[in-house]
Amino acid sequence: MNNRKVIALSAILTAAMGTAAFGQATISADFSAVKTDVSPNLYGIFFEDINYSADGGIYGEMVRNRSFELSRTDGWKIQTIKGKAAKKTKFRVKKDDPLNSNNLLHGHLEAKSAGDGIVNSGLRGMYFEEEKKYPGSVYLRSKDGSVKSVTVTAGDGKKVFETKIDGIGKEWKKYEFTVVPVKTTENGSLGLFVDQAGELDVDFVSLFRADIYKNEPNGLRKDLAERLEALHPSFVRFPGGCIVHGHKLADRYQWKNSVGPVEARKETPNFWGYTQTMGLGFYEYFRFCEDIGAEPLPVMSVGMSHDGERDPDYAWYANDILDMIEWATGPADSKWGKVRADAGHPEPFKLTYVGIGNEDCGADYLDRFLYISSKVKAKYPAIKTIISSGFTYNDVNFHNAWNRVREWQKNKKTAEITDLIDEHYYNPAEWFLSNTSRYDDTKFYPRGSDQPKVFVGEYAAWDSGRHNSLYAALCEAAYMTSLERNGDIVELASYAPLFARDGMVQWFPDAIWFNDKSSYVTPNYYVQQMYAMNKSDKSVKTTVNQPKSNIPKKFIAGTVGLGSWATTAEFKDVKLTNNDSGSVVWSSSGIKKDAVDTDFNNITAAGDWSVNTSSASIIQSSTATPSFMSLDNEDEMTGVKNYTLELKAKKTGGDEGFLISFGVKGKDLYWWNMGGWGNTQSCVEKGTLQGRSIISDSRQMTLETGKWYDIKIEVKGESFYCYLNGELIHSFTDAMNFDPIFAHVGEKGNKVIVKIVNVSEKAQDITINLNGVKVASEGKATVLAGSYTDENSFRTPEQVAPKTVAVKNAGPTFNYKVSAASLTIIELDKQ
Repeated sequence: MNNRKVIALSAILTAAMGTAAFGQATISADFSAVKTDVSPNLYGIFFEDINYSADGGIYGEMVRNRSFELSRTDGWKIQTIKGKAAKKTKFRVKKDDPLNSNNLLHGHLEAKSAGDGIVNSGLRGMYFEEEKKYPGSVYLRSKDGSVKSVTVTAGDGKKVFETKIDGIGKEWKKYEFTVVPVKTTENGSLGLFVDQAGELDVDFVSLFRADIYKNEPNGLRKDLAERLEALHPSFVRFPGGCIVHGHKLADRYQWKNSVGPVEARKETPNFWGYTQTMGLGFYEYFRFCEDIGAEPLPVMSVGMSHDGERDPDYAWYANDILDMIEWATGPADSKWGKVRADAGHPEPFKLTYVGIGNEDCGADYLDRFLYISSKVKAKYPAIKTIISSGFTYNDVNFHNAWNRVREWQKNKKTAEITDLIDEHYYNPAEWFLSNTSRYDDTKFYPRGSDQPKVFVGEYAAWDSGRHNSLYAALCEAAYMTSLERNGDIVELASYAPLFARDGMVQWFPDAIWFNDKSSYVTPNYYVQQMYAMNKSDKSVKTTVNQPKSNIPKKFIAGTVGLGSWATTAEFKDVKLTNNDSGSVVWSSSGIKKDAVDTDFNNITAAGDWSVNTSSASIIQSSTATPSFMSLDNEDEMTGVKNYTLELKAKKTGGDEGFLISFGVKGKDLYWWNMGGWGNTQSCVEKGTLQGRSIISDSRQMTLETGKWYDIKIEVKGESFYCYLNGELIHSFTDAMNFDPIFAHVGEKGNKVIVKIVNVSEKAQDITINLNGVKVASEGKATVLAGSYTDENSFRTPEQVAPKTVAVKNAGPTFNYKVSAASLTIIELDKQ
């Protein structure tokens, strides 16, 4: 990431907000009005073993494939103690007489010469620091008694450490050692070499980092753990995320495999393409939460996999959650409480929240949740259960979940069946600016002690290229003013994901980037930290008055396109009209054979497009995901604010439906996804071919094969309207023109906290009115500022970082100049 070129954002504010002046904004807070309580647990963190966040990341283990449970010798190679190849020596994985019932495989070395052995370099070379102590251990045996001792080395081709392990017997035995390198090595490895020719069994080879958080056994990498502690989270959601349900049920995260002696934990394939050692398990998660004073929030499987497997045994999953709660909170002499106590924690852990399912949805999930949560509530009524609303913010599954919860509320037996609803959204950055009133909707989100609260379990703003830019972070900061303003309905919120190992990333963007040597944090991290450290206890009624500017209005610019997903299709009567001029820009009437090549830009290699001139239709005969092409006339459409796309479309085969696109500009686009998600839903998505987010509502839609559909999309400035057979299906305003200032004022004890987000690239003069309260004339402000495209990196880890400055001349009314592209948090003492 640190070497990649920062490309220009497609952010709609970039050009406009830096070119024309706004009038002076006024922030007015009324301290005499009724104040709203803000949840004490509002800001937390979400941890998932994605991007090698756990194994290879925060978990302190340095050895790759330490238990040989990958069914092969990945991570290991044969060589001599002198660093040469040991050609006649063999090393393989065996199953005979395993170390324990969960660790069924071990390494078997057939050494032809003394000094032959095996070497492990971790994920990408081990990082050793001079004179630091690295604790290691290994289980060894020589069943025929041929090997009596081994030499342990560490180095990078040249040994920087060496010690011996003696007394190897015929049965498994654990041997401990400590590596103390004599020099710093950035690409090191750990070696085990026999001192006698013969046969040696090896298992659970472990070497931990020298710096472990709070010196916990089987602990966490100190610098990364301290990054999390510095966020001051009120809760930690774990272990996922998609790893909770797995691609297959056999791959789902099973908490019982993650507790007990670390060498007896059962390793599991990871949803994200690698193996979880379970070294970082529920015990370590709960201990870490205890260390930093955060609420643990475990998320549990309900027997539904990502790829569609369904276990009909609801009771098993209910009992599994009950066992987990007993393990965490039960007495030391209970069945599962004893497992916790034997690990070194006889006192119960604190446990308030339990997530039942992750991004699960559909009628089956809702039935499962009702059954499982009722069992939890019957035995542990104080536990707050959390239901999933699916994987996005406004689709059919989202509304089905909310509607079902409201049905339960009407029945006395189920009125308190759930406490929080988990909402997830990864959306374009501008979505966050245009949705700051989401939780102001008291009709959809009614207040009251008897109402379920919202948990924003995963969210992040995506800018162009999904960078961790200051612009994306500021859009999140603007949105977070609404979370705090509505802290009486939003109980919990956590940015996602947390970690990314440089060069081994499955998901962008991420809050913290690291390699074996160091780490850096992003502007998004700093926004989360600043809000958590300055969270209000009470939200004060606040209004922002921003005079209008003379900035030109932005609109949905671009051309149009045709496509399909896992579906063959035919399109005809295609017409694009420029409604600004009334002229027809393009029509398929009289279409020529070579039109696919001359008129369109086929930007997917998978699509199979052709023209039938006799029917004047365009044929798409591939079931690729997606097949897509757009008109090659972006220049002609430049400046067109209002246009209409009309066509007829017929599904000729396949599993889903059409992708009818507008606002196509370079790699960016909108498309109407008709018959998506297995030919069940309709919605409009925004993004690129590589990744999109749903921005409209979502409705049920099933397309028939062989039937012609009349489709029309009208674009009017920032708004679009999607019609099917003359019926309006979707309408949405993708707001692109924003006032630059977002703000929140709150109380925290005897302090007044003013949060101001300036999303323009121009400094803004602000008048702040604090009505009904007296404050000291001097205070302090924490400021995160820069340019939209600014990012941190290993080379420039603090290009964007908060700074503290003095505030003077404060009072009931005072002026303050906020920096361009900034988050400013002002702290004033009450008088």
